[in-house]
This record gives sequence, structure tokens and C-alpha cells, in this order.
Amino acid sequence: SYNPDKMHEYDFEDANTQGGDDDDNVVKEPPHGWQTFGFLQIRAHFLCDAFDYVLFKPPSMKEWQMILDAYNKEVDSSYKFDDIVPPTQGYFSFEEISVSLGAPPFYAKSSNMGIRRGLFASRDMRKGEVVHDGTDSDVVFPDAMAYRRFVFALPRKAACDITEWTWAQRLEQNGPMKIMLAINISAMLNTGLTPEEVNVLPETSTSQLYYATRDIKRGEEILTDLTFRDWTNFAATDLGLQGRW
Repeated sequence: SYNPDKMHEYDFEDANTQGGDDDDNVVKEPPHGWQTFGFLQIRAHFLCDAFDYVLFKPPSMKEWQMILDAYNKEVDSSYKFDDIVPPTQGYFSFEEISVSLGAPPFYAKSSNMGIRRGLFASRDMRKGEVVHDGTDSDVVFPDAMAYRRFVFALPRKAACDITEWTWAQRLEQNGPMKIMLAINISAMLNTGLTPEEVNVLPETSTSQLYYATRDIKRGEEILTDLTFRDWTNFAATDLGLQGRW
């Protein structure tokens, strides 16, 4: 019978995702007690803080597919993802708008001489325009256990990516805090260092629609406010039980 606290069986010896001997690309047996790991404990297990310096290139198509497959296997087998978007191309948030304007809103690439990955405007965008619609692409985990199963079914590189792209958010006023994840290039949305740098924001803290707060020029990096991509809210979920802030 199905046990929600148990990961599906993997051939850990043959789970190398890139065909080489790179240990960071191999799915390994989960650690003892993984069922109770909190968010920071997960990152500490994978040594993600020490590993961030190599996470600056957007994932390959093969890596995207591996992540999607793990989500279907460990979280929701019925979930249907849209076609995978090449990591250096944008995507259509609204087809009719994109067709009329001639280009998707953004694309992903390494920025600042490879110091980090980011999203960059593929065309000029007007103030008030929808830049990203998370309701079409964000996934919501049913509980912390599903998130743990998913992360520990991935090799270190992908697991650290996932923790970088995960946040907690209420989707309705006074509703429960949900564990959220974007499994496409929108995950590489960075936060501005100052309010002046921020150029996209949702209307409310419960919204997944990001609007341009000013006119954005082609080639400009898309940046939001830390408030809307914050790890500290994991204290309000079961992922705050261990290694919490």
C-alpha cells in the first residue's frame, strides 16, 4: 500500500543525470531521519551554501526534465506540465498579448559576469503590463512531506536549485502558508538590492501575478522585492520544524 512518508524506489546506482562521474549529479540514498528535516536542514545536508558558486548557469533541458519527472513521481503523478521552455528563451505568459507584441516577456541567462542567474526583458514592457503569471506555472505542495520526498529524489545540484527556488506564501488572506515552487525559468527571478532596482511586483502578498511597476527596457534584468521571495516564512510550515530561522 502507498505510504506518504516513504519515497518511491529508485535505482540509486544508475541515477546519474549527466553520464559522468560527478558525484553532485548522482541521486543518493536519503539521510537517516529525512522525514523530519526542515528547510535549513535540507540545505545543510546538501551543503548548498558552499555549493552556490557553481549554480550560476541556467539548468539544461535534461536537468529540467529530470526535475519535472521527480515531481510527477514523488508529488503528483497527474500534474501536467506545459512544454519545457529552453532555459535561454522566454515563455508566453498570455498568448494573445505575446503574439500581439511579438515576443515573450523575458529569458534566462547568467548575469554579472556569471555571478548569478537572472531573467532579462526580451522586449520593452510598459508599466502595468503582466510580466509573469505564476498561476500558470507555480506548483503548490500538499504538505512538507511531499516536498521532502521530492527534494531527496534529486541529485545535489538539482536539490540545491530547488531550495533556491522555493518560497512560502499565503494564497488567500488569513489562509495557511503554502510551500511554493516554480519549475521553469521564472524560478530565476532575482530580488533587487534597493527599492529603485525593483521593477516587477504582485498587487498583493497573496497574488501570483507580477506586474511591471515602471517601463522596462529590453535587456534590463527583471527584479522583484525580497518580501515576495522570502525563506523566513518557512517557520509557518512544517519545514520550519528543524533548522528553522
